[in-house]
Amino acid sequence: MKFKRRSFSLPVRLILHDLGIFLHVPGVMALCSVPVSLWFGEYYAIAPFLTMAAAAIILGQLLYHLFPETGESRLRHAMLVAAIGWGMISLFGAIPFWGIAILLPVSPNTPQTMLEFQNPWNAIFEAFSGFTSTGLSVAINASELPRSLQWWRSFTEWIDGVGITVLVLAVLEPGMDAYHLYSAEGREKKIAPTVTDTVQKILWIYALYTVLSIVLLVVLGMPLWDSINHALTGIATGGFSIQDESIGTYNPVIQLAVVLIMITGAISFPIHHQLLTQRHWSILWTDAQHRTLWLVLGIGALVLVGENFWFSGTFVWIDSLFQWVSALTTCGFETTELQPWGSGAKFLLSVAMIFGGAAGSTAGGLKLKRVVTIYRGILWHFQQLFLQPRKLIKYKLTNEVLTAAKAYRQFYAAATLAALWIVSLAIGIFALLHFAPPKYTLSDIILEAASALGNVGLSTGITDPNLPWGGKFTLILLMWVGRLEIVPVLLLFVLPLGASKR
Repeated sequence: MKFKRRSFSLPVRLILHDLGIFLHVPGVMALCSVPVSLWFGEYYAIAPFLTMAAAAIILGQLLYHLFPETGESRLRHAMLVAAIGWGMISLFGAIPFWGIAILLPVSPNTPQTMLEFQNPWNAIFEAFSGFTSTGLSVAINASELPRSLQWWRSFTEWIDGVGITVLVLAVLEPGMDAYHLYSAEGREKKIAPTVTDTVQKILWIYALYTVLSIVLLVVLGMPLWDSINHALTGIATGGFSIQDESIGTYNPVIQLAVVLIMITGAISFPIHHQLLTQRHWSILWTDAQHRTLWLVLGIGALVLVGENFWFSGTFVWIDSLFQWVSALTTCGFETTELQPWGSGAKFLLSVAMIFGGAAGSTAGGLKLKRVVTIYRGILWHFQQLFLQPRKLIKYKLTNEVLTAAKAYRQFYAAATLAALWIVSLAIGIFALLHFAPPKYTLSDIILEAASALGNVGLSTGITDPNLPWGGKFTLILLMWVGRLEIVPVLLLFVLPLGASKR
């Protein structure tokens, strides 16, 4: 065994070792879900959860002990761990969907919603959507799912909302190469002296807001089970619902409370930490990306109201506000069907999903910090063209004055990722054009692709259990690529090509 282990290069051994740690996450999650099955008397769900737990933990233990490497890890190794890890975790996460569908007692009253998960593609799709905190769903009627699967869907989104890396560093293996793994998940700013302390604080803030969200929804009249699930997926900006009409099931007061929860999830954890420790509301608009968040939320909602009035002749206030917030925060809850909306409204929602929420939050998308950086970079460029040569340009980002070199490095990095985002979106749209049913327009397909890549969950109806496997595979790839912000997945495919040329 020692000889075989040494036959792998050190970087490969480091990656396999860290993957072994990551695989404990879905295993522990499955064990934590068994009590839900027992509580609701869904005993047929216990075996799939235990099977998943055993498979994930055993494989994780094997990788962890067969490759006990402690060498120095690089950022690219951490990115590869993130890319491969998310894929493997999602595949393991499909076991409960498929297993419960197979073991569910079959009768004439067995809902078609569950029978669809006997197709492995549907099970894998739902798991990827959960573990990327997207919320696109192939469940025909979410209310017909067993409580065990309703919980599992919500739990996967809640765990991914805080980040699997955060959970690993805070609980399972604080001694890992924390900075590189923290960065590989797309996070940057720390709120404590060390990365380990930072992720522990993030976990506590996240848990606090989850509990507060549950309490708020219960107080406003949402049933307890509904409140638990929607609080988990709302603060995670995930969007899975246990109701067929999503948040449209509830009254406007509850819908507005969910708007508050979604916005909370789209605010960065460093700002939440400052708000909780310093208790000054002004913190919410002290930096450029959060000022942009409030500006885009307000103006965008008004523009969407106007666009819907132009198209339908009626003021759709609540639905327009709700769907705009859901798109920009990348949560994906719905209060109405989007397919009948006009192309202009769908275009606006697609732009919001591309922008996303604040960097360092649970939201997806390109992130407003990068949007602000690109905007500032364009302004600097025009200032250089039109200002007098002796006049100095003030390079300022996030309340910090930068040197020209550092400012442009940040601009080029944001612009490069935006370009990759646009290319990925274009490829996804082109692929979906070949798989979406003919009744869907180009604006429908653009919205669906942007929703998948931005990890949002809004849908015009293209996501369906009967969508051809090629369409599901396209959406799965978009969700996976979007969750990891493209670069780690790109690295995963580029490195073998580079190795083959040497």
